Amino acid sequence: MEININNISMRKTKLLFMVLLLTAIPNFLWAYTKDQIVSFDNEQTHYQVIQPDGNGVQPTLRFLSTKKAGPLVIPEKIGDNKGVTFTVVAVGSQGGYTSKDVTSVTLPNTIKDLGINCFSGATNLESINIPASVETINPLAFGDLRTVPVFEVADGNQHFTSDNNGVLYSRDKKTLWNVPTAIATKVNSDTYNVDQNVTKINRGAFPAHAELKKIVLPAGLQEVEQVYPPIATTNTLTEFEISSNNPTFKVDGGVLFNKTKKELVCYPRAKTTVDYKVPNEITSIGQYGIMNTDNIISLDLNKVEKTTSNSVYGARNLQTITIPAGLKKDGLKEGAFVACDKINEYKVANDNPDFIAVDGVVYSKIKDKLFFYPPSKTGASYAIPETVKEIAAQSFQAASNLTSITIPKTVEKVGKAAFRNMSNIETVTFEKPSSTTTLEQAAFRGCEKLKTVTLPATITELNDVFNGCKELETVTMPANSKLKTIRPNVFTTNKKLKTFKFEGNCDLETIEENAFANAESLESFNMPKSVTNIKRNAFSGCTNMKTATFDKDAVIQKIGSGAFADCGLESLDIPKNVKEIEKEAFRNCGALEKIKIEKYTTKIHPEAFKYCDKLTEINVDKENTVYSSVDGYLLSQDKEELIIFPPGKANDKFTLLPPSIKKIGDYSFLDCRKLKNVIIPNKVESIGKRAFGLCKNLSLITFLCDKVIPAANINTNQNEMSFDDGRDAPDMFKHITIHVRKDLYDNYKAIPFYKKFKGGIIEQSFFVGNEEYIPVSETVADLLKTTSTDHTFVLPTSVTHPVNGKRYHVNLIGDYAFQNTTAAVKEVVVKKNIEYIGAQAFVTNITDNTSTVKNVFFIESNPTKKMLSTTRFELDDTKKNYSEFASTTHIYVKKSALSKYQSEWKKEVYDLDTHGYQPSLFNFIDQIDYKIPGVTISKKYGTFAREFDTDFGVYYAEKHTHDIGAFVAKNSDVKQGPGDYGTSNYHVSMTSVDVNGGVKGKYGYVPANTGVLLKVLKEVSTPTDFYYAIGEEDNVERTVTNNIMTGITVNPQKVDYTASGDPMYVMQGGLFQKVTQTIPTFPIHKAYAKISSVPAGAKISFSFWDDNSATGITAIETEKEADKVYYNLNGQRVEKPQRGVYIQGGRKIIIK
Repeated sequence: MEININNISMRKTKLLFMVLLLTAIPNFLWAYTKDQIVSFDNEQTHYQVIQPDGNGVQPTLRFLSTKKAGPLVIPEKIGDNKGVTFTVVAVGSQGGYTSKDVTSVTLPNTIKDLGINCFSGATNLESINIPASVETINPLAFGDLRTVPVFEVADGNQHFTSDNNGVLYSRDKKTLWNVPTAIATKVNSDTYNVDQNVTKINRGAFPAHAELKKIVLPAGLQEVEQVYPPIATTNTLTEFEISSNNPTFKVDGGVLFNKTKKELVCYPRAKTTVDYKVPNEITSIGQYGIMNTDNIISLDLNKVEKTTSNSVYGARNLQTITIPAGLKKDGLKEGAFVACDKINEYKVANDNPDFIAVDGVVYSKIKDKLFFYPPSKTGASYAIPETVKEIAAQSFQAASNLTSITIPKTVEKVGKAAFRNMSNIETVTFEKPSSTTTLEQAAFRGCEKLKTVTLPATITELNDVFNGCKELETVTMPANSKLKTIRPNVFTTNKKLKTFKFEGNCDLETIEENAFANAESLESFNMPKSVTNIKRNAFSGCTNMKTATFDKDAVIQKIGSGAFADCGLESLDIPKNVKEIEKEAFRNCGALEKIKIEKYTTKIHPEAFKYCDKLTEINVDKENTVYSSVDGYLLSQDKEELIIFPPGKANDKFTLLPPSIKKIGDYSFLDCRKLKNVIIPNKVESIGKRAFGLCKNLSLITFLCDKVIPAANINTNQNEMSFDDGRDAPDMFKHITIHVRKDLYDNYKAIPFYKKFKGGIIEQSFFVGNEEYIPVSETVADLLKTTSTDHTFVLPTSVTHPVNGKRYHVNLIGDYAFQNTTAAVKEVVVKKNIEYIGAQAFVTNITDNTSTVKNVFFIESNPTKKMLSTTRFELDDTKKNYSEFASTTHIYVKKSALSKYQSEWKKEVYDLDTHGYQPSLFNFIDQIDYKIPGVTISKKYGTFAREFDTDFGVYYAEKHTHDIGAFVAKNSDVKQGPGDYGTSNYHVSMTSVDVNGGVKGKYGYVPANTGVLLKVLKEVSTPTDFYYAIGEEDNVERTVTNNIMTGITVNPQKVDYTASGDPMYVMQGGLFQKVTQTIPTFPIHKAYAKISSVPAGAKISFSFWDDNSATGITAIETEKEADKVYYNLNGQRVEKPQRGVYIQGGRKIIIK
């Protein structure tokens, strides 16, 4: 199987493991940054950005890894399918990215550089080609492979060549670069003769698994690299051989030496000697001269006078080293003996003038510096003497028995890797007051059980000291810490770090690149006041960090690129002194919902909050001179340009933009993954560079513009286009439907640019009856305008498109929606479905700001600021009255919602002189009430109907007088005799609404569109201040049964008289009077009755039937009230009265 990485479908940003990210800000698509790790095939193959796109240069990549198996073919070029095509020019590595299953590699002729640890982790890489384009190969390019491949270098390469055995050389063959692991098979021998042309051998030239026992070096060899790794890491190697005529090198006992330097160069790993004594003439051991040998048990340094760091490394069975008299302080380097895990004692010759050994531990003669601690020394703790001022580099490395260590207050310096790879150390304590000012790099590296560290207050810089401490949970900085800088990559490997805390004041100024990157367990961070700079990627990948807290007087001025990218931040107040927020500073903070921008922040990159899918509010200080915000949108100071669209505002129903904007700014929506629809508001005149680029899910745009946006004002230049047309990224036009106002339809249709949208079809607004609607998403339409003549206009909850039959929810009322309506419309009923009401929506005369609409009823119980354009978009700041309601319009809401309406719809404007908010001149909260007047009953009875649920019990509940009952159903045929009020020959028995499908227990509650007979229960008439309210029990639709009442709603209606049907009766003077002719205009919000079996000419009054329940309103069913019938004080009949106060025969009765 061949891996061909050309099938590209997507790009996903990955976090770096131990590398600096995001170091450049390109000007093209704003899509990539230097060192960013990307994938184009669903995370199977990864590359690293070398040169980002833009600035007139060719974007380039470095190949990192693949998860695929088999032969690997790396492409010359690779596109992201979003407008950028990269050239692959290098191969390299990053921690955590491996290619373990690759078996062969074909490099393209664009590769120039092979970096360190290419194809990291590959266990069976057999072959690789080196094309002519390759210019540099790192000596460690193949250092992380189980098998080094056979090389085949292209003939045209000017820098490298290979031989028939697959060995890699410099072009002139004078430098041996790499020998393949399969060399023994290639030469059919365990002895390998290096080409006689070779004068230099690179480090790591002979791999660990080459199965060679002997290497014959060329007579002309002049140079051997002596850094990690040595030239031969071959595990089976027992000896070298070289001509005795070589002027520089010699071999003694199979060991390679430098004659000129008198230095041990390379000790064969498989040499069988147990007790090794360095030859008399040798006075130094080079770096990694003795490395990873298992056979040496004792080592006699003999005449050695000089070492380097890691002269003896990984001699796994070495137990004792004696430092001879001639190895003095100028010759014995720190870390000379490292990772020799079985050393239990160091010894020092008695006549050595500079060193002593105390209990096997090596110190300087006066014990002010600790040099070597035996890795196998017994004891779980060790008390470092208080004479010690310095702990040397690598001095405790691999000391596996220690579980805790206390560093005395006298120690001033801890050297590089001093406590590295101490496998059981759990706690480190610096005695107070500590004198330690220097903690060098890797001081605690690889201490896998280390959990807690309290650092000294005296250090000024924190380096990469905890790399590989995978259990580290808590780091504490004491009060009055002098720490000024946290250096790059300090905590990138500490996945369990939960807490980095400051116990008091700290001088911290700079948190450098990647300092806490990928510390995914870090929960919070309290920034010291003194921090001035948080650099690129500093906290990137801290996925559990919910809060980053800044002092109110923090001096920080810049937040770097990617500083908080991929964090768990939920909200953040940017410190007041921050002037700049760089690119992707908060990229992919998936929980971030709100961010506050202070007055001095004057430079914000358009992609600062990229992929913050829940971000809905960017709130800018009112005194900021560059930016402003309304409804969480970041705008220019004059509110005329949209700078950043918060991704969380994208809404499946509809996506609104501030009505004040004239320009949709450059990059404002770029790569907004959640955006599916958007409404372009009235004043927009232009759309900037890449404004909607890469918005792959955008499918509908509604243009509400007063005028058509000229095509010339929408960027169509390559690499800058507002909408992708297929040249740089997938064609967006074919997926986007546009809707425009009907009156501008012909104008749009005449412009070729707009014909590029889906199918070349421009959709226009549509009419249903007297109302014009325009779709704003796949499911929602906006009421643009109405020319209704209804007395009470009930806004529909949904409409059906008259042409395509598509059903839309009506969730928006547009700006000026009622300006063309007739004077006949006196009321508007707004149901729960409305989520937004545009500017001056209910104003019928825009010029005078007046309205013939007298009442607007809101059924919604949970109002928000976002419901009104003036509160959502702070339109009162313009000092122009855009209020949705004229000052003469009454606004009625539910009683339970009144306080919230008054709170949410209260309007304030910011006063720059007082630096605070003041009440707006255009407030209308005093027009909001729940008490609906207009029902007057003068003679006991009246009729009623409404377009919404109503509650007549509210007056009695608050005033304790004038209770009202609503009746609907006839209980029996008409009977002779008067009823309970007035004079009549006949009466009809009726039951209340609550026992006929209404709200149980609420006899004064009238469901929407239900005609009822109203009765003032104890009094004869209603008072002048009587009111009712919108019903609160409208969560279910109710069906009233057996109703003889017919209500009139929406408009007065003609009621036709028919002699053959049931007689119709209307209420007059407290009695039903029979209708004998057609009524041309029956009053709105009244009701009439249809009653059968009534004698001709009869006047009918009422009695009220008792159904033996506690809910129905009851009265007697005879001509006069029976003396034995009891009523409670609510007028309800009671069959078996208990203790209490009752009415009987018109008198108050007390039963004890």
